[in-house]
Amino acid sequence: MKFDDNIWYAVNQTRVVLEPEKVLETFGQTKIKYRIVCPSEDNVCKIREGIVLTEKPLIMSASQFAQKMLEGFGEKASEYADWLKGHGELLNVIQYGLQIRKEEISESEVHEGIDTTISKVVEVAEKDKMVNVVIQGVDEMWEVSLLKFMQSYMQRSAPVNFQTFQAHQVNAKAQIDREQDKYIEDRFYEARGNKTKINDLGRELQNFGRFHEFEDRFYALLREC
Repeated sequence: MKFDDNIWYAVNQTRVVLEPEKVLETFGQTKIKYRIVCPSEDNVCKIREGIVLTEKPLIMSASQFAQKMLEGFGEKASEYADWLKGHGELLNVIQYGLQIRKEEISESEVHEGIDTTISKVVEVAEKDKMVNVVIQGVDEMWEVSLLKFMQSYMQRSAPVNFQTFQAHQVNAKAQIDREQDKYIEDRFYEARGNKTKINDLGRELQNFGRFHEFEDRFYALLREC
């Protein structure tokens, strides 16, 4: 696709001045308060403030991810995301469900230079208890600047999220195995001398895919009956 030069310009001019210290939550929502400062003409800067809400990460394809993440973004941000998707720059499997709550976006102008304005905005953001980011962007392409930040922020978060996912899966499997072992032991105890319950036990072991582990005990129990 032919890529808008203005988008490239916005991407290259985007600068994250204050980045969140923590990564995105693995099993919950993350609210990010963003402040984007864009220099305008005649020593004027525009400041846009709003919220990006990331939902609990899900495993999705890249195309599903791109479609979901763009809810609330404008046309130029969509073009940029389409380019990312086509060039493998989006996360391959984790989807964060990005949404910009438009009703929470505010815009203001200050008649000061960019360096002074950014310093004051950073000072305010550092006192805020929310997860904060301050970005220097391009006025007409500020959503592209925001999406550029979110792309890099998600890539920074992804290794931590994957590691947490894997640890959670290992722990969950171990817990399931322990509970299943206890359940099987209880069924063996209850089935002693009861052919109907022995047959039920055999079917459950088959369903669990573990009959081969308890085959000797099962037939011994059947012989005793």
